[in-house]
Amino acid sequence: MFARRTLLFLGSLAIFPLAALHPQTDNAQQSAAFSLSGLVHDESNAPISSAELRLARKGEAARLARSGPDGRFTFSGIQSGDVELSVRRMGYKAVTRNIQVNAASTSSPVDVSLRMIATDVSDVLVEGEDTKMHEFYERRSHNNFGKYFDGAEIMRRDPRLMSEILRTVPGASIGASTRIGNRVLLRGCKPTIWVNGMKAFGAEVDEVANPTDIAGMEVYLSWAGLPPQFQDRENPGCGAIILWTRDR
Repeated sequence: MFARRTLLFLGSLAIFPLAALHPQTDNAQQSAAFSLSGLVHDESNAPISSAELRLARKGEAARLARSGPDGRFTFSGIQSGDVELSVRRMGYKAVTRNIQVNAASTSSPVDVSLRMIATDVSDVLVEGEDTKMHEFYERRSHNNFGKYFDGAEIMRRDPRLMSEILRTVPGASIGASTRIGNRVLLRGCKPTIWVNGMKAFGAEVDEVANPTDIAGMEVYLSWAGLPPQFQDRENPGCGAIILWTRDR
């Protein structure tokens, strides 16, 4: 009888540690960190350098990175679970991808293809940053209808998104976009976006502009004071946001 009780007691000791190991294994899997790598390229598969990447997860601070000269990028130390990857570059349509981070999904590089934004060349003749900014400063000196932000002012404010600067512009309203960044309205009307004299069809300002790339921004709430070459006949009466990029 004593021997039987001893065996039962020893059996209980043997089983208990094995059962306790399972939650430890699950916790180890949940706390495992992964690296997420990938390639940003255009429609012809040419790599896109200096694309801005934003990795976000609810309840956590977003991580930012830029693609290298070969278009490649890496985020390290990512916990498993769902994340949102946003990618944008001046002149390209921004994209957003929802990714489930785990051992399987991180074993292969993330492929991100950006499509160039269709543009309509206006009558503005761009011959370099000096010419562009000469027009910018000329209008700032004589045209009181526009709101003007040069590169120094943009750097001083250090916005994460270009649209954040517009919060100080009377008549501008900023709301969350279903795409990238924010949706901007000027006096209740969607403004036309111009980049270096070219119209960006249907784009939001945050989809085509990184703050670090912008040398100057002009904001016109309506056609009042808006230079004729920037008056969009397909968007009559609505204002415009005119962006001038830095030369690289």
